[in-house]
Amino acid sequence: MKTSPFLARNIGISLTLLFIVIYLLPLNARQLGVPDEMRYAEIAREMLTTGDFVVPRLNGLRYFEKPAGGHVLNAAAMAVFGETNFAVRLMSALATGLGAWALFLLVRRERDRRAAALTALIFLTCTEVMGIGTYSVLDSMVTGFITLTLCSLYAALQAIGKKKIGLLALAGGFAGGAFLVKGFIALAVPTVVVVPYLLIRRQWKQLFILPWIPLIAALAVSLPWCLAVAGKEADFWHYFFWEEHIRRFFSQEHAQHENPFWYFIPVFLGGAVPWILIAPLPLRNLIRTRLKEPLIQFGLCWLIAPFLFFSASSGKLGTYILPCFAPFALLLAVALSDRIEKQPSDDAITIGTFIFSLLPLLGLIALLVIGGLNFFGLLPPLDPHFALKFIGMLVGLSLSLHLAITAVKRKQELHKVAFLGLSAAALFISIQLCAPTEISPSLGIQGFLKSEQAQITPSTILVANPKTVHALCYVYKRDDIYLFGGKGELTYGVSYPDSAHRYLDIQQLNALLHQRGNRRVVIAMKSRPDDSLRTQLPKPQYQRQWLKIWFAVYEPLTPHYAEE
Repeated sequence: MKTSPFLARNIGISLTLLFIVIYLLPLNARQLGVPDEMRYAEIAREMLTTGDFVVPRLNGLRYFEKPAGGHVLNAAAMAVFGETNFAVRLMSALATGLGAWALFLLVRRERDRRAAALTALIFLTCTEVMGIGTYSVLDSMVTGFITLTLCSLYAALQAIGKKKIGLLALAGGFAGGAFLVKGFIALAVPTVVVVPYLLIRRQWKQLFILPWIPLIAALAVSLPWCLAVAGKEADFWHYFFWEEHIRRFFSQEHAQHENPFWYFIPVFLGGAVPWILIAPLPLRNLIRTRLKEPLIQFGLCWLIAPFLFFSASSGKLGTYILPCFAPFALLLAVALSDRIEKQPSDDAITIGTFIFSLLPLLGLIALLVIGGLNFFGLLPPLDPHFALKFIGMLVGLSLSLHLAITAVKRKQELHKVAFLGLSAAALFISIQLCAPTEISPSLGIQGFLKSEQAQITPSTILVANPKTVHALCYVYKRDDIYLFGGKGELTYGVSYPDSAHRYLDIQQLNALLHQRGNRRVVIAMKSRPDDSLRTQLPKPQYQRQWLKIWFAVYEPLTPHYAEE
Protein backbone atom coordinates (compact mmCIF):
# COMPACT_ATOMS: atom_id res chain seq x y z
CA MET A 1 0.00 0.00 0.00
CA LYS A 2 1.42 3.36 -1.01
CA THR A 3 1.88 6.17 1.43
CA SER A 4 -1.24 8.30 1.60
CA PRO A 5 -0.94 11.71 -0.08
CA PHE A 6 -2.45 13.07 3.14
CA LEU A 7 0.83 12.32 4.93
CA ALA A 8 3.29 12.15 2.06
CA ARG A 9 2.67 15.69 0.88
CA ASN A 10 4.72 18.21 2.86
CA ILE A 11 5.27 15.82 5.76
CA GLY A 12 8.18 17.81 7.13
CA ILE A 13 6.26 21.09 7.03
CA SER A 14 3.22 19.54 8.73
CA LEU A 15 5.26 18.07 11.58
CA THR A 16 7.22 21.30 11.99
CA LEU A 17 3.99 23.31 12.24
CA LEU A 18 2.62 20.83 14.76
CA PHE A 19 5.79 21.21 16.84
CA ILE A 20 5.60 25.01 16.70
CA VAL A 21 1.94 25.08 17.75
CA ILE A 22 2.34 22.64 20.65
CA TYR A 23 5.84 23.39 21.88
CA LEU A 24 6.80 26.96 20.98
CA LEU A 25 3.79 29.26 20.74
CA PRO A 26 2.44 28.61 24.27
CA LEU A 27 5.80 28.85 26.10
CA ASN A 28 5.41 32.46 27.26
CA ALA A 29 1.68 32.27 27.94
CA ARG A 30 1.68 30.88 31.47
CA GLN A 31 3.56 31.64 34.65
CA LEU A 32 6.62 29.69 35.72
CA GLY A 33 5.94 26.83 38.11
CA VAL A 34 7.63 26.16 41.40
CA PRO A 35 9.91 24.67 42.36
CA ASP A 36 11.32 23.26 39.11
CA GLU A 37 10.94 26.06 36.59
CA MET A 38 11.87 28.80 39.03
CA ARG A 39 14.90 26.78 40.17
CA TYR A 40 16.33 26.27 36.69
CA ALA A 41 15.49 29.81 35.64
CA GLU A 42 17.32 31.20 38.66
CA ILE A 43 20.42 29.04 38.25
CA ALA A 44 20.71 30.20 34.64
CA ARG A 45 20.08 33.83 35.64
CA GLU A 46 22.85 33.67 38.25
CA MET A 47 25.23 32.22 35.65
CA LEU A 48 24.55 35.17 33.38
CA THR A 49 24.90 37.63 36.26
CA THR A 50 28.17 36.23 37.64
CA GLY A 51 29.70 35.01 34.40
CA ASP A 52 30.49 31.67 36.07
CA PHE A 53 29.28 28.89 33.75
CA VAL A 54 31.19 26.14 35.55
CA VAL A 55 29.77 25.99 39.10
CA PRO A 56 25.96 25.95 39.39
CA ARG A 57 24.62 28.18 42.17
CA LEU A 58 21.12 28.75 43.47
CA ASN A 59 20.46 31.74 45.71
CA GLY A 60 24.21 32.33 45.62
CA LEU A 61 24.79 28.93 47.26
CA ARG A 62 26.61 25.95 45.78
CA TYR A 63 24.11 23.69 44.03
CA PHE A 64 25.71 20.40 43.08
CA GLU A 65 22.68 18.24 42.28
CA LYS A 66 23.29 18.36 38.50
CA PRO A 67 26.16 19.27 36.15
CA ALA A 68 26.25 22.67 34.51
CA GLY A 69 25.30 21.67 30.94
CA GLY A 70 21.54 22.10 31.14
CA HIS A 71 21.90 25.37 33.06
CA VAL A 72 24.31 26.70 30.44
CA LEU A 73 21.81 25.90 27.69
CA ASN A 74 19.08 27.72 29.63
CA ALA A 75 21.42 30.64 30.16
CA ALA A 76 22.14 30.76 26.42
CA ALA A 77 18.43 30.95 25.66
CA MET A 78 17.99 33.72 28.24
CA ALA A 79 20.97 35.60 26.81
CA VAL A 80 19.26 35.63 23.40
CA PHE A 81 15.59 36.05 24.35
CA GLY A 82 15.91 37.81 27.69
CA GLU A 83 14.70 36.68 31.11
CA THR A 84 11.34 35.57 29.75
CA ASN A 85 9.26 32.49 30.40
CA PHE A 86 9.73 31.63 26.73
CA ALA A 87 13.51 31.55 27.12
CA VAL A 88 13.36 29.53 30.35
CA ARG A 89 11.37 26.77 28.62
CA LEU A 90 12.87 26.97 25.14
CA MET A 91 15.62 24.38 25.53
CA SER A 92 13.18 21.79 26.87
CA ALA A 93 11.01 22.28 23.80
CA LEU A 94 13.92 22.21 21.34
CA ALA A 95 15.28 19.03 22.94
CA THR A 96 11.91 17.36 22.41
CA GLY A 97 11.84 18.52 18.80
CA LEU A 98 15.34 17.13 18.19
CA GLY A 99 14.27 13.81 19.66
CA ALA A 100 11.29 13.66 17.31
CA TRP A 101 13.55 14.55 14.38
CA ALA A 102 16.01 11.78 15.26
CA LEU A 103 13.20 9.23 15.48
CA PHE A 104 11.81 10.39 12.14
CA LEU A 105 15.17 9.95 10.42
CA LEU A 106 15.76 6.54 11.97
CA VAL A 107 12.36 5.10 11.06
CA ARG A 108 12.42 6.62 7.58
CA ARG A 109 15.78 4.94 7.00
CA GLU A 110 14.59 1.57 8.29
CA ARG A 111 10.97 1.64 7.06
CA ASP A 112 9.29 4.44 5.10
CA ARG A 113 8.08 8.04 5.40
CA ARG A 114 4.63 7.02 6.60
CA ALA A 115 5.95 5.06 9.56
CA ALA A 116 8.47 7.86 10.24
CA ALA A 117 5.72 10.50 10.26
CA LEU A 118 3.57 8.37 12.56
CA THR A 119 6.52 7.95 14.94
CA ALA A 120 7.09 11.70 15.19
CA LEU A 121 3.35 12.39 15.54
CA ILE A 122 2.89 9.83 18.32
CA PHE A 123 5.97 10.99 20.18
CA LEU A 124 5.09 14.69 19.99
CA THR A 125 1.51 14.13 21.16
CA CYS A 126 2.05 11.75 24.09
CA THR A 127 0.72 13.49 27.19
CA GLU A 128 3.92 13.23 29.22
CA VAL A 129 6.12 14.31 26.33
CA MET A 130 3.98 17.40 25.75
CA GLY A 131 3.84 18.19 29.45
CA ILE A 132 7.56 17.89 30.14
CA GLY A 133 8.63 19.24 26.75
CA THR A 134 6.93 22.57 27.47
CA TYR A 135 8.13 22.74 31.07
CA SER A 136 11.60 23.78 32.16
CA VAL A 137 13.16 20.66 33.64
CA LEU A 138 16.37 18.89 32.74
CA ASP A 139 14.59 15.60 31.95
CA SER A 140 13.48 16.80 28.51
CA MET A 141 17.03 17.90 27.63
CA VAL A 142 18.67 14.68 28.78
CA THR A 143 15.97 12.65 27.00
CA GLY A 144 16.65 14.55 23.79
CA PHE A 145 20.36 13.74 24.04
CA ILE A 146 19.66 10.09 24.95
CA THR A 147 17.30 9.73 21.98
CA LEU A 148 19.95 11.16 19.66
CA THR A 149 22.53 8.81 21.23
CA LEU A 150 20.48 5.66 20.78
CA CYS A 151 19.32 6.52 17.26
CA SER A 152 22.97 7.09 16.30
CA LEU A 153 24.07 3.86 17.98
CA TYR A 154 21.46 1.81 16.16
CA ALA A 155 22.47 3.35 12.84
CA ALA A 156 26.12 2.63 13.68
CA LEU A 157 25.33 -1.03 14.36
CA GLN A 158 23.91 -1.32 10.85
CA ALA A 159 26.81 0.54 9.19
CA ILE A 160 30.36 -0.45 8.23
CA GLY A 161 33.70 1.25 7.74
CA LYS A 162 34.17 4.99 8.19
CA LYS A 163 30.44 5.57 8.42
CA LYS A 164 30.26 3.25 11.42
CA ILE A 165 33.13 5.07 13.14
CA GLY A 166 31.53 8.43 12.46
CA LEU A 167 28.14 7.35 13.84
CA LEU A 168 29.74 5.85 16.95
CA ALA A 169 31.62 9.09 17.54
CA LEU A 170 28.40 11.05 17.01
CA ALA A 171 26.60 8.83 19.52
CA GLY A 172 29.40 9.40 22.03
CA GLY A 173 29.20 13.14 21.53
CA PHE A 174 25.48 13.11 22.25
CA ALA A 175 26.09 10.91 25.31
CA GLY A 176 28.65 13.43 26.53
CA GLY A 177 26.04 16.16 26.12
CA ALA A 178 23.54 14.11 28.10
CA PHE A 179 26.14 13.62 30.85
CA LEU A 180 26.68 17.37 31.09
CA VAL A 181 22.95 17.81 31.59
CA LYS A 182 22.18 15.13 34.18
CA GLY A 183 25.22 13.08 34.97
CA PHE A 184 25.94 9.37 34.87
CA ILE A 185 22.35 8.38 34.17
CA ALA A 186 22.99 9.54 30.61
CA LEU A 187 25.57 6.77 30.22
CA ALA A 188 23.56 4.16 32.11
CA VAL A 189 20.47 4.32 29.89
CA PRO A 190 22.24 3.63 26.55
CA THR A 191 24.21 0.87 28.27
CA VAL A 192 21.15 -0.97 29.60
CA VAL A 193 19.61 -0.74 26.13
CA VAL A 194 22.54 -1.78 23.94
CA VAL A 195 23.91 -4.62 26.09
CA PRO A 196 20.74 -6.79 26.05
CA TYR A 197 20.19 -5.94 22.39
CA LEU A 198 23.63 -7.22 21.40
CA LEU A 199 23.13 -10.33 23.52
CA ILE A 200 19.76 -11.01 21.87
CA ARG A 201 21.36 -10.54 18.44
CA ARG A 202 24.21 -12.87 19.50
CA GLN A 203 26.72 -10.13 18.85
CA TRP A 204 28.27 -10.26 22.31
CA LYS A 205 31.77 -9.75 20.92
CA GLN A 206 30.70 -6.21 20.02
CA LEU A 207 30.48 -5.48 23.75
CA PHE A 208 34.29 -5.42 23.85
CA ILE A 209 34.70 -3.42 20.63
CA LEU A 210 31.76 -1.05 20.39
CA PRO A 211 32.13 1.16 23.50
CA TRP A 212 35.59 2.67 22.90
CA ILE A 213 34.86 5.22 20.20
CA PRO A 214 31.66 6.54 21.90
CA LEU A 215 33.50 6.64 25.23
CA ILE A 216 36.36 8.69 23.77
CA ALA A 217 33.90 11.07 22.11
CA ALA A 218 31.88 11.43 25.31
CA LEU A 219 35.05 12.22 27.26
CA ALA A 220 36.11 14.78 24.67
CA VAL A 221 32.77 16.59 25.15
CA SER A 222 32.47 16.35 28.92
CA LEU A 223 36.02 16.22 30.30
CA PRO A 224 36.84 19.96 30.00
CA TRP A 225 33.96 20.90 32.28
CA CYS A 226 34.67 17.95 34.62
CA LEU A 227 38.21 19.20 35.17
CA ALA A 228 37.12 22.82 35.45
CA VAL A 229 34.54 22.16 38.16
CA ALA A 230 36.99 19.97 40.08
CA GLY A 231 39.48 22.81 39.99
CA LYS A 232 36.96 25.32 41.34
CA GLU A 233 35.05 23.10 43.78
CA ALA A 234 37.06 20.12 45.01
CA ASP A 235 34.05 18.58 46.78
CA PHE A 236 31.77 18.57 43.73
CA TRP A 237 32.47 15.05 42.50
CA HIS A 238 32.24 13.46 45.93
CA TYR A 239 28.79 14.95 46.53
CA PHE A 240 27.54 14.52 42.98
CA PHE A 241 28.61 10.90 42.61
CA TRP A 242 27.87 9.48 46.07
CA GLU A 243 24.91 11.57 47.18
CA GLU A 244 23.16 12.27 43.88
CA HIS A 245 23.73 8.89 42.23
CA ILE A 246 24.73 6.04 44.52
CA ARG A 247 22.69 6.95 47.61
CA ARG A 248 19.73 8.22 45.59
CA PHE A 249 19.56 4.99 43.57
CA PHE A 250 20.27 2.41 46.27
CA SER A 251 19.43 3.95 49.64
CA GLN A 252 16.05 3.10 51.14
CA GLU A 253 16.60 5.18 54.24
CA HIS A 254 17.68 8.41 52.52
CA ALA A 255 15.88 8.02 49.18
CA GLN A 256 14.37 11.14 47.66
CA HIS A 257 10.88 10.73 46.17
CA GLU A 258 10.56 7.18 47.45
CA ASN A 259 7.87 5.20 45.64
CA PRO A 260 7.06 1.50 45.13
CA PHE A 261 8.54 -0.62 42.34
CA TRP A 262 5.32 -0.49 40.30
CA TYR A 263 5.09 3.32 40.49
CA PHE A 264 5.98 3.89 36.83
CA ILE A 265 3.26 1.60 35.46
CA PRO A 266 0.36 4.05 35.96
CA VAL A 267 2.69 6.96 35.20
CA PHE A 268 3.57 5.48 31.82
CA LEU A 269 0.01 4.50 30.98
CA GLY A 270 -1.22 8.00 31.75
CA GLY A 271 1.70 9.64 30.00
CA ALA A 272 1.09 7.61 26.84
CA VAL A 273 -2.50 8.88 26.42
CA PRO A 274 -4.06 9.00 23.84
CA TRP A 275 -1.94 6.37 22.11
CA ILE A 276 -2.09 3.79 24.87
CA LEU A 277 -5.82 3.50 24.14
CA ILE A 278 -5.18 2.10 20.65
CA ALA A 279 -1.83 0.40 21.33
CA PRO A 280 -2.55 -3.10 22.80
CA LEU A 281 -3.68 -5.02 19.69
CA PRO A 282 -1.25 -3.40 17.22
CA LEU A 283 1.70 -3.99 19.57
CA ARG A 284 0.63 -7.57 20.22
CA ASN A 285 0.54 -8.25 16.49
CA LEU A 286 3.87 -6.50 15.99
CA ILE A 287 5.57 -8.73 18.55
CA ARG A 288 4.01 -11.83 17.00
CA THR A 289 5.07 -11.02 13.43
CA ARG A 290 8.24 -8.92 13.65
CA LEU A 291 9.93 -9.86 16.91
CA LYS A 292 13.06 -11.13 15.16
CA GLU A 293 13.67 -7.90 13.26
CA PRO A 294 16.59 -5.78 14.55
CA LEU A 295 14.62 -2.51 14.78
CA ILE A 296 11.83 -4.12 16.79
CA GLN A 297 14.25 -5.86 19.13
CA PHE A 298 16.14 -2.62 19.64
CA GLY A 299 12.90 -0.74 20.30
CA LEU A 300 11.76 -3.30 22.86
CA CYS A 301 15.12 -3.19 24.66
CA TRP A 302 14.92 0.60 24.61
CA LEU A 303 11.42 0.54 26.10
CA ILE A 304 11.73 -2.25 28.67
CA ALA A 305 15.31 -2.02 30.00
CA PRO A 306 15.21 1.68 31.09
CA PHE A 307 11.73 1.16 32.51
CA LEU A 308 13.00 -1.66 34.74
CA PHE A 309 16.19 0.25 35.53
CA PHE A 310 14.31 3.30 36.79
CA SER A 311 11.78 1.10 38.61
CA ALA A 312 14.62 -0.50 40.55
CA SER A 313 15.74 2.89 41.87
CA SER A 314 14.75 3.83 45.41
CA GLY A 315 13.74 7.35 44.36
CA LYS A 316 11.21 7.85 41.59
CA LEU A 317 9.61 10.81 39.84
CA GLY A 318 7.24 10.65 36.91
CA THR A 319 9.68 12.53 34.70
CA TYR A 320 12.36 9.84 35.04
CA ILE A 321 10.80 7.51 32.46
CA LEU A 322 10.54 10.15 29.75
CA PRO A 323 13.21 8.26 27.70
CA CYS A 324 10.74 5.35 27.37
CA PHE A 325 8.26 7.29 25.22
CA ALA A 326 10.55 7.48 22.18
CA PRO A 327 10.70 3.67 21.71
CA PHE A 328 6.99 3.42 22.49
CA ALA A 329 6.29 5.83 19.64
CA LEU A 330 8.64 3.94 17.34
CA LEU A 331 7.10 0.53 18.05
CA LEU A 332 3.50 1.74 17.88
CA ALA A 333 4.13 3.63 14.63
CA VAL A 334 5.56 0.52 12.95
CA ALA A 335 2.69 -1.56 14.35
CA LEU A 336 0.04 0.89 13.12
CA SER A 337 1.69 1.19 9.73
CA ASP A 338 1.54 -2.61 9.35
CA ARG A 339 -2.01 -2.80 10.63
CA ILE A 340 -3.25 0.00 8.37
CA GLU A 341 -1.67 -1.69 5.37
CA LYS A 342 -3.20 -5.09 6.16
CA GLN A 343 -6.50 -3.92 7.69
CA PRO A 344 -7.70 -0.63 6.16
CA SER A 345 -10.63 -0.72 8.61
CA ASP A 346 -9.54 -1.31 12.20
CA ASP A 347 -12.07 -1.45 15.04
CA ALA A 348 -9.30 -1.29 17.66
CA ILE A 349 -8.28 2.19 16.50
CA THR A 350 -11.91 3.34 16.31
CA ILE A 351 -12.72 2.10 19.82
CA GLY A 352 -9.61 3.67 21.32
CA THR A 353 -10.34 6.96 19.60
CA PHE A 354 -13.92 6.92 20.88
CA ILE A 355 -12.73 6.33 24.44
CA PHE A 356 -10.38 9.29 24.16
CA SER A 357 -13.19 11.51 22.88
CA LEU A 358 -14.83 11.12 26.30
CA LEU A 359 -12.02 13.17 27.87
CA PRO A 360 -12.79 16.49 26.14
CA LEU A 361 -16.51 15.73 26.52
CA LEU A 362 -16.19 15.28 30.28
CA GLY A 363 -13.96 18.33 30.36
CA LEU A 364 -16.66 20.40 28.68
CA ILE A 365 -19.29 19.22 31.15
CA ALA A 366 -17.03 20.04 34.11
CA LEU A 367 -16.19 23.44 32.62
CA LEU A 368 -19.87 24.35 32.16
CA VAL A 369 -20.61 23.31 35.74
CA ILE A 370 -17.74 25.47 37.05
CA GLY A 371 -18.86 28.38 34.87
CA GLY A 372 -22.43 28.05 36.11
CA LEU A 373 -21.38 27.97 39.75
CA ASN A 374 -19.25 31.05 39.20
CA PHE A 375 -22.06 32.89 37.39
CA PHE A 376 -24.46 32.34 40.29
CA GLY A 377 -21.85 33.36 42.85
CA LEU A 378 -21.46 29.89 44.33
CA LEU A 379 -17.79 29.63 43.32
CA PRO A 380 -15.24 32.46 43.38
CA PRO A 381 -13.21 33.20 40.23
CA LEU A 382 -10.25 30.87 39.99
CA ASP A 383 -8.16 33.32 37.99
CA PRO A 384 -7.93 37.11 37.53
CA HIS A 385 -8.77 36.47 33.86
CA PHE A 386 -11.43 33.88 34.60
CA ALA A 387 -13.88 34.91 31.84
CA LEU A 388 -11.20 34.99 29.15
CA LYS A 389 -9.76 31.65 30.20
CA PHE A 390 -13.24 30.16 30.45
CA ILE A 391 -13.94 31.12 26.84
CA GLY A 392 -10.52 29.88 25.75
CA MET A 393 -11.01 26.55 27.49
CA LEU A 394 -14.50 26.23 26.02
CA VAL A 395 -13.17 26.78 22.50
CA GLY A 396 -10.20 24.46 23.02
CA LEU A 397 -12.19 21.59 24.50
CA SER A 398 -14.82 21.95 21.78
CA LEU A 399 -12.11 21.79 19.11
CA SER A 400 -10.56 18.75 20.76
CA LEU A 401 -13.94 17.01 20.90
CA HIS A 402 -14.65 17.91 17.26
CA LEU A 403 -11.31 16.48 16.13
CA ALA A 404 -11.87 13.31 18.18
CA ILE A 405 -15.34 12.81 16.67
CA THR A 406 -13.87 13.42 13.23
CA ALA A 407 -11.28 10.76 13.95
CA VAL A 408 -13.99 8.27 14.93
CA LYS A 409 -15.98 8.97 11.76
CA ARG A 410 -13.09 8.80 9.30
CA LYS A 411 -12.97 5.65 7.22
CA GLN A 412 -9.23 5.68 6.51
CA GLU A 413 -7.33 4.54 9.57
CA LEU A 414 -4.40 6.77 8.75
CA HIS A 415 -6.72 9.75 8.98
CA LYS A 416 -8.12 8.46 12.28
CA VAL A 417 -4.62 8.37 13.76
CA ALA A 418 -3.76 11.85 12.49
CA PHE A 419 -6.94 13.42 13.87
CA LEU A 420 -6.48 11.58 17.17
CA GLY A 421 -3.07 13.22 17.55
CA LEU A 422 -4.50 16.64 16.70
CA SER A 423 -7.32 16.15 19.21
CA ALA A 424 -4.81 15.32 21.97
CA ALA A 425 -2.76 18.38 21.04
CA ALA A 426 -5.83 20.65 21.18
CA LEU A 427 -6.80 19.26 24.58
CA PHE A 428 -3.30 19.75 25.96
CA ILE A 429 -2.91 23.30 24.64
CA SER A 430 -6.30 24.26 26.09
CA ILE A 431 -5.31 23.09 29.55
CA GLN A 432 -1.85 24.61 29.25
CA LEU A 433 -3.06 28.07 28.24
CA CYS A 434 -6.24 28.28 30.28
CA ALA A 435 -5.47 26.51 33.55
CA PRO A 436 -6.47 28.84 36.43
CA THR A 437 -3.67 30.22 38.59
CA GLU A 438 -5.66 30.75 41.80
CA ILE A 439 -5.89 27.06 42.68
CA SER A 440 -2.25 26.41 43.63
CA PRO A 441 0.80 28.50 44.57
CA SER A 442 2.79 26.34 42.17
CA LEU A 443 0.89 27.83 39.23
CA GLY A 444 0.53 31.49 40.13
CA ILE A 445 3.25 32.59 42.54
CA GLN A 446 5.16 34.46 39.84
CA GLY A 447 2.24 36.82 39.25
CA PHE A 448 1.59 37.22 42.97
CA LEU A 449 5.19 38.20 43.72
CA LYS A 450 5.25 40.63 40.80
CA SER A 451 2.15 42.32 42.23
CA GLU A 452 4.20 43.06 45.37
CA GLN A 453 7.28 44.24 43.47
CA ALA A 454 6.92 47.77 44.87
CA GLN A 455 7.74 46.45 48.34
CA ILE A 456 11.20 45.33 47.24
CA THR A 457 14.22 47.61 46.99
CA PRO A 458 17.90 46.67 46.55
CA SER A 459 18.44 47.05 50.31
CA THR A 460 15.41 44.99 51.35
CA ILE A 461 16.27 41.90 53.40
CA LEU A 462 14.37 38.89 52.05
CA VAL A 463 13.47 35.78 54.03
CA ALA A 464 11.90 32.68 52.47
CA ASN A 465 11.32 29.04 53.20
CA PRO A 466 12.22 26.17 50.83
CA LYS A 467 8.84 26.42 49.09
CA THR A 468 9.27 30.04 48.03
CA VAL A 469 13.00 30.72 47.84
CA HIS A 470 13.34 29.84 44.12
CA ALA A 471 10.52 32.18 43.16
CA LEU A 472 11.79 35.08 45.27
CA CYS A 473 15.27 34.73 43.81
CA TYR A 474 14.08 34.78 40.20
CA VAL A 475 11.26 37.31 40.39
CA TYR A 476 13.19 39.83 42.51
CA LYS A 477 16.60 39.10 40.90
CA ARG A 478 18.29 38.34 44.20
CA ASP A 479 20.82 35.73 45.30
CA ASP A 480 21.14 36.69 48.96
CA ILE A 481 17.86 35.46 50.46
CA TYR A 482 17.83 34.05 53.99
CA LEU A 483 16.30 30.62 54.55
CA PHE A 484 13.91 29.91 57.40
CA GLY A 485 11.73 26.93 58.29
CA GLY A 486 13.89 24.30 56.63
CA LYS A 487 16.79 24.09 54.20
CA GLY A 488 15.28 21.80 51.57
CA GLU A 489 17.45 21.20 48.53
CA LEU A 490 19.81 23.97 49.66
CA THR A 491 20.94 21.91 52.67
CA TYR A 492 24.30 21.16 51.09
CA GLY A 493 24.82 24.76 50.01
CA VAL A 494 24.31 26.18 53.50
CA SER A 495 26.51 23.47 55.04
CA TYR A 496 29.62 25.37 53.93
CA PRO A 497 31.08 27.64 56.63
CA ASP A 498 30.91 30.68 54.36
CA SER A 499 27.17 30.15 53.83
CA ALA A 500 25.91 28.82 57.18
CA HIS A 501 24.69 32.28 58.22
CA ARG A 502 22.12 32.18 55.41
CA TYR A 503 19.91 29.82 57.42
CA LEU A 504 17.94 31.29 60.34
CA ASP A 505 16.17 29.57 63.20
CA ILE A 506 13.30 31.28 65.02
CA GLN A 507 15.58 33.06 67.48
CA GLN A 508 17.83 34.34 64.71
CA LEU A 509 14.86 35.51 62.66
CA ASN A 510 13.47 37.41 65.63
CA ALA A 511 16.88 38.96 66.21
CA LEU A 512 17.03 40.02 62.57
CA LEU A 513 13.60 41.64 62.80
CA HIS A 514 14.39 43.50 66.01
CA GLN A 515 17.78 44.67 64.78
CA ARG A 516 16.89 45.52 61.18
CA GLY A 517 17.69 49.21 61.65
CA ASN A 518 16.90 51.29 58.59
CA ARG A 519 16.33 48.31 56.31
CA ARG A 520 13.02 46.79 55.34
CA VAL A 521 12.53 43.05 55.86
CA VAL A 522 10.14 41.01 53.74
CA ILE A 523 9.13 37.48 54.61
CA ALA A 524 7.48 35.40 51.89
CA MET A 525 6.83 31.82 52.88
CA LYS A 526 4.33 29.02 52.90
CA SER A 527 2.18 29.62 55.98
CA ARG A 528 -1.52 29.35 56.75
CA PRO A 529 -3.35 32.17 58.60
CA ASP A 530 -3.62 30.02 61.74
CA ASP A 531 0.09 29.14 61.71
CA SER A 532 1.38 29.39 65.31
CA LEU A 533 4.70 30.61 63.94
CA ARG A 534 3.25 34.06 63.37
CA THR A 535 2.57 34.53 67.07
CA GLN A 536 6.30 34.09 67.70
CA LEU A 537 7.20 37.01 65.43
CA PRO A 538 6.55 40.74 65.70
CA LYS A 539 3.46 42.02 63.92
CA PRO A 540 4.33 43.22 60.41
CA GLN A 541 3.34 46.67 59.17
CA TYR A 542 1.84 45.09 56.07
CA GLN A 543 0.83 41.53 55.31
CA ARG A 544 -1.08 39.69 52.67
CA GLN A 545 -2.26 36.10 52.47
CA TRP A 546 -2.41 34.59 48.99
CA LEU A 547 -3.57 30.98 49.02
CA LYS A 548 -0.98 29.28 51.27
CA ILE A 549 1.63 32.03 50.86
CA TRP A 550 2.17 34.65 53.58
CA PHE A 551 3.79 37.91 52.48
CA ALA A 552 4.81 40.12 55.40
CA VAL A 553 6.59 43.48 55.33
CA TYR A 554 8.52 44.91 58.28
CA GLU A 555 9.33 48.55 57.66
CA PRO A 556 12.65 50.13 58.76
CA LEU A 557 12.94 50.93 62.45
CA THR A 558 12.42 54.64 62.05
CA PRO A 559 10.68 56.54 64.85
CA HIS A 560 7.37 56.10 63.01
CA TYR A 561 7.68 52.30 63.05
CA ALA A 562 9.65 51.89 66.28
CA GLU A 563 8.78 48.75 68.20
CA GLU A 564 8.20 48.56 71.89
